[in-house]
Amino acid sequence: MPTLAPSTAVHRRGFAVLNASTMPLWVAMIVFPRARVTRWLADRIGLVLAGLGVSYVALLAVSAAEGGEKPSLSDLGDPDTLRRGMTSPTAFLAGWAHYLAFDLFVGRWIWEQNLAAGRTARLPLLCTWWFGPLGLTIELARRRRRRG
Repeated sequence: MPTLAPSTAVHRRGFAVLNASTMPLWVAMIVFPRARVTRWLADRIGLVLAGLGVSYVALLAVSAAEGGEKPSLSDLGDPDTLRRGMTSPTAFLAGWAHYLAFDLFVGRWIWEQNLAAGRTARLPLLCTWWFGPLGLTIELARRRRRRG
C-alpha cells in the first residue's frame, strides 16, 4: 500500500477554503435556525453546492494529471483500488468536497423539515455537520418516533 503524501501549504489552504465555504450556513442553521440571515443563506445553498461540485471535478482532474490512481468503473468494487486513489492530497481534497456537499445538502433538508414543523434540529444538524450519517440517522429516528 502506498504511503500518504504530505499535504502542502496549498492543499492545507484548499482544505480551509472548502470548510469555510459551508461553515456560515451550518452555524446559522444550528444557532439561529429561525433568523432571516439563516433563510437568506439557505436560499443560496445552490451556489455553495455548485462551487463544491466544480471544486470536486477540478480536483479530480488535477489529481489525475498529477498521476494519481485512475480506477476504471470495473475497479470501483475493489476497496484497495479506491483507497489507493485517495492517497494523494489532491484526491483527498476532491473526496472532502464530495463529503461537504452531500452533508450540507442533507443538513439543509433536516433544517427545512424541522423549521416547517416548528421544531429545532440542533443535535441532528450538529451531528450531520461533524459526523455525516450519524446526524441523518438521528433525524430519521426522531421522525420515526414522532410518527408512532
